[in-house]
Amino acid sequence: MKFLNIAVAAGAALSCTMAYAAKVTELKPTDVDAFLSKPGYVVLQLTSPDRGCKYCIGADKTFDQAAAESTDRNTVFARVQWPLWHKAPKMGTRIGIGGVPRQIVFKDGKEQRQAGGRPESASALLAHIEKIRQLPPAPGKDVTYEPEAAEAAPAPQAALTAAQQDVLRLYTRKDLLKELVAACARVAPPKAAAYERAFQTWTVAHAGALNEAAMLKLSRTSREDASEEAALAQGEMRTVEAWMAKDLNITRTKGPGEDSCNGLTAYLEAAKR
Repeated sequence: MKFLNIAVAAGAALSCTMAYAAKVTELKPTDVDAFLSKPGYVVLQLTSPDRGCKYCIGADKTFDQAAAESTDRNTVFARVQWPLWHKAPKMGTRIGIGGVPRQIVFKDGKEQRQAGGRPESASALLAHIEKIRQLPPAPGKDVTYEPEAAEAAPAPQAALTAAQQDVLRLYTRKDLLKELVAACARVAPPKAAAYERAFQTWTVAHAGALNEAAMLKLSRTSREDASEEAALAQGEMRTVEAWMAKDLNITRTKGPGEDSCNGLTAYLEAAKR
């Protein structure tokens, strides 16, 4: 969504491109299997330039910076991007289902562990990668694996109940509404405080459900759990996008106007779900 773009100075953007671009290998989905077959460590980022993926915004730049700052000559950084973030392409046998953005560490073509979702910073990502390198090979994913030395992979939780699915959708909606409020503050700065108060009214009204969702997200750590949550988030994003177009006259190519922001304020103050 264009209105969710994060503005950066043109000079800074240019310097980032010059400093980082040569350090990350951009791959087509069909090239992933062959690329990962090389020996050594590969850190692969999966992301999308689709602005509908708000967590993808800036993830590529942070990954580029991490690659530029890495001092390990034996680690290769690569990335796969695709146009629609919620329609992942086939990338061969080594990549499982999951959300974006995410980073996966491979050793000699075998997946070791995932290095989180959207990186908080280049230094944090590099520290996470180094921690993975120091761990025993992941269970069943490396030819050098010794069963007695590996830490157990997290077991998937039971399938989400309808009520749990509902609170996780609400959590996704909260994040999207927060982005809308920020966009409206840029459209009408004098009303920024009013927009924020309306958002706080909404979050307080749904605090119990949002807290439950946050605890759920912390307790669900397996790949299967992440896949289930990603599917819920994608569905909720499509629902919110349709609501924005119908009720607020906001689309991917048309940002909010003051009338749209007034409609958003009314929605928030009514504490609707």
